[in-house]
This record gives sequence, C-alpha cells and structure tokens, in this order.
Amino acid sequence: MQHHNKTLIAGVISTTLLSGCWLDDPKKVANYVSKKIDREEVVEHLVELEGLATTTSDGNSTTRAAGSQGYQNSLDYIVEVMEEHGYLVTTQAFDFRAWEELAGTQLSVDNTTLIGVRDAQEGVEPDFATMSYSGSSSGALSGSLTFVTPDFRFNAADYDSTDGCEASDFEGKSIAGKIAVIQRGGCTFNTKVVNAQNAGALAAIVFNQGNAEGRQSVVNGTLGSDSQATIPAFGARYDLGKAWYDSSQSQTIEATLTVNVQDEVVVTENVIAETKAGDASQIVMIGAHLDSVPEGPGINDNGSGTAGLLEYAVTLADLHIPVKNKIRFAWWAAEEAGLVGSEYYTDTLFGDLYAKAQAQVMEELGITDPAALSPEQVDLVEARYQSINDIKLYLNFDMIGSPNYILGVMDGDLSDTKDSPDNAYTGDFEPPFGTSDIELNFNEFFANKELSTVPQALSKRSDYAGFADWGVAFGGLFTGAEKTKSAEEVAQFGGDIDVAYDVCYHQACDDLNNISQQALYINTQALAYVTTYYAMSETLFPEVTEAAPQVTRFSTLNEAQPKQALRIGEKLKAADSVSDHDHFHGDFDQDRQ
Repeated sequence: MQHHNKTLIAGVISTTLLSGCWLDDPKKVANYVSKKIDREEVVEHLVELEGLATTTSDGNSTTRAAGSQGYQNSLDYIVEVMEEHGYLVTTQAFDFRAWEELAGTQLSVDNTTLIGVRDAQEGVEPDFATMSYSGSSSGALSGSLTFVTPDFRFNAADYDSTDGCEASDFEGKSIAGKIAVIQRGGCTFNTKVVNAQNAGALAAIVFNQGNAEGRQSVVNGTLGSDSQATIPAFGARYDLGKAWYDSSQSQTIEATLTVNVQDEVVVTENVIAETKAGDASQIVMIGAHLDSVPEGPGINDNGSGTAGLLEYAVTLADLHIPVKNKIRFAWWAAEEAGLVGSEYYTDTLFGDLYAKAQAQVMEELGITDPAALSPEQVDLVEARYQSINDIKLYLNFDMIGSPNYILGVMDGDLSDTKDSPDNAYTGDFEPPFGTSDIELNFNEFFANKELSTVPQALSKRSDYAGFADWGVAFGGLFTGAEKTKSAEEVAQFGGDIDVAYDVCYHQACDDLNNISQQALYINTQALAYVTTYYAMSETLFPEVTEAAPQVTRFSTLNEAQPKQALRIGEKLKAADSVSDHDHFHGDFDQDRQ
C-alpha cells in the first residue's frame, strides 16, 4: 500500500508559523491547513481503494460492500494509515444483514423484456432495478399487474401522493396472487411492499412518482435491513408505470419475473479514530461511509468522502497542529444498507447518555416513573443530556467528487429548502443549535474562493441523520448523485446540462474514471478548513440569545423505548425524499422512499 509522509521539515515550519497569536486565530489556522491539502495524495487514496476492492459474485465488477473482503481490505487500509500517523484507532463491530442480488434477474411485462440497472449498457436508460432487501422469487413467477391507488393529477388541490401507504389502500382490490404496482410517494418503499405482501401479492413494483423532474427515472431504492418483506420488489421508471396503468384500463397486463438474492447476517465494523490531544469535552466529529454498494467499487460513493477524511487526517498529523478540541474521525460500515453503522454508533452512545441524564434528573427530583416527568422536567433532562454529550458537532462527507458536480452545502437553517420535497424534517423541526453556523462556515470558505454553492435539503439519506436525531449540530458537503444538472448549475459549475451529476451512481462503473478530481480537491480543502476551524475554537458556536435552551426533538425515555424515544416521529416516516442518496442516501445511502 502506498501512502505519504510529509517531511519533518513541514512539521518544523508549521510549528514556527503557528506559534503565538496564530494559534489564537482559528480561521488563520484553518486556512493554513486547508492550503496544505495535496490534490495528488487525495487521489492516491482512491487508487488504493479501487485496488483493494474484490470481485463481485457475478464476476462483472469489483466491490467494497460491507461484509465483503473488499470492505475488510479498505478498513485495514484506514486503520494502518491512521495508526501510522499517531491517531488512537478502534473498530466497532456489529451484526449486519448483508443482502446481495445474484445474477439472473429478469422482468418481462406485456411480452416485453425490460432492461435492469445491472444489465444496462452505457448510454441505455434502464427500465427497472431490484430493491435491496427484496425477497427472492425461487424461480420464475408470473402474474397479472394490479394497481392500487395511483394518482396522476399532480396539480389537483386534493392530489394524493400516498399510494399504498395504508393497508386500507389494498382493501377491495384484487391483489392476492397478482403483482402489485404502486406509485412512489408519501411513505417508505418498505411500507408499500409489506402492505402489498400482507394483501397477498406475489411481488411488488414501485414506479416513480412522475410529479417532478427528479421523479421520472428508475426507482433504485432499498427496503431497509430491518424489512420484513419476503416477496420480490422492484423499482421502475414513471413512464412505464403510467403506460402499464393506461393499458390496464382496457386489458389484463401479464408479467413474469425472476430474482435471486443472497441474504445473511454477518459481522462488520465501523472505524473510529481520534486525536490524542484536544479538549475531550468538546469533540469535533467528522465522518464518511467506507462501504460501497455490492455492484461496484464505489470510488465516488463513497471513496471520495473516505479519501477526503483520510488525507485531512494525514495532513493534520504531518503539520503537528496543536488542536484545542479533540477531533474524532469515523468511517461508517453498512451505510448503503440504510445507515446501519452510523445509527448503531449514535443509538448506542447517545441512548446511554440520555438514559444517564434522565436518571440523574429523576433522582434529583425524587421521581421514579419517567412517565411522571412534566414537559418542563423533560426539558431539564434534555439540557442535562446536551451538557454531558461531549460530541458537539458532526460533519458528513458523502460523495464529494461527482464527475458532473455541483458544490452542495447542507442547508443548516432550512432557510432555502424547508418546503423542498427532499426535506425529511418537516413540521416544527428545528435543526440543533449550531447547525446553521456550520453551514455559514462552509459557505464562507467557498465564497472566499469566489465559488458558488447550492443549498442541500436535509433528506436524512446519509450518516448525519443519526446525529441530527440525537440533537447534535451537523453539516456537510455533497456533489450530487442521480439527479440531472440544470442550466443554472452548468452556468455556476460547468459540466453537462440534463446529465446526471454522477452517471455511474450505484453502478459497476463507479471507478477511478468516475471522479472529478477538482471537486474532490476543493471539497477536501473545505472539509479541512471547517473542521480545523472548530478544532481550534474555544467557543464553538455564537452564544445562544434565547433564555431557554433549544429543544430539538427529545421526549421522555422509558423502559419500553430505551433508544427510539428520542426520535421526532418515526425516522422512516419522514417526508418523501429523492431517489437513492442525493445518497443524501445516506446517501440516504440508498433510497428508502
């Protein structure tokens, strides 16, 4: 394996430059570290990652999917580089449901053989994709198509986007022994497919919603690793679903399908590393998911974020930056399976902290039953939890080198994306305190380089979701996935109009040829700038002006809900989000809705 060590001279120079007042100006230190990021070295990490990927089960590509040898090789590489540069490194093991689609998937509708994502040639638009965690067909299955409650009246005041979201949608329908065809929207794919299964469907096809530009192409989504679905489940293009529906009004549409999957529980690991120095009560945490999808090596998704974090860590160590706050790095496993690794980490750590805070407050108040806590007392628990939680912010980097890129920054105050269909935090949700400050600092970095940015909706499709749900300030960068680039964005960033930001998103071709080195470089510099800024700041965020502490989404924790009680509603009932990862997954890292 090749990775670099900057010379001792660099360390001596940095110590000289960063003496005295330099260390007291976080922005100067941040600028200094950011400028030391080496473009060629960031790319070299991607070369290593592609070389560490191992052959897929069908032999057509390579992969670094969680549970594969390619993932283990990637993990070993991260651990080796981080330990060589003086970081404290641990791994966190957890059980993971490893699902993989095997060769031989076929779908034929109305005597027309459709083209799957796995088999589509370059330049050919696929017709369908198998949803991850789909069941197997155990041979060929045949049945007629039956529609549930699709609605194509997109501009109607009473438009209903919740086809198949309720069990009652299937009542009075001839579903048993047939293939249910359901329009996307309103709830998770898993909800739709399980409802169809419970109604007796042989299989389910979810076609795209059709109500917006980003809701036309193949639905390439996931049912989630906790899905109870056992029937085959596919995603399809909107135009196909609409055409099938129109034809079904006058005739019976027959379909035949085959899908074979491997579905087993294995053990995988997150990688956690941190600086030896720095205030351990003010941890600045940054993360990227290390795994790819099973179909390919995942060099943009998410080798790019992985490499950015790693090169920043190497640069920081080689420059001997005396950070004031501890920096914790995370490379997450099984993000592509539904944020499994990051949510295991956050639910375990923050759940225990919240339980501790609640126990302390209840003891002080002489209360024994959590249900007896008043709203004001719950506020005390939440404030206590915030005070004992040492992780003060989390920065996420998922797909930061897309070939037809935009420079996307998470909309930390929801000022630009509150009403976006991609926003999963609807209702009265307010991002945790500090989130808007993180957005401000990222935008400041790009503005100083006279570069535009695009605010990104908080879609909960990547690993920041677990931190947001537990009240930790968050932010991050994103360069685009399967959605297409607009004329306005071409004017801002160059590239190709009406072409996907990443034409190889979740495909075998996501390799070294699928990277914008310029986007990767500038985003790694931005990563270095913002992380260093907070690592060198004694006070992380501007002082709160409100008299009362901000409450994000906590509720009373009790024995029946040891971890999930802290969620605002049910995680996966958040507003319908865009296709597979715009990966924010998971980037939201695969589409769940």
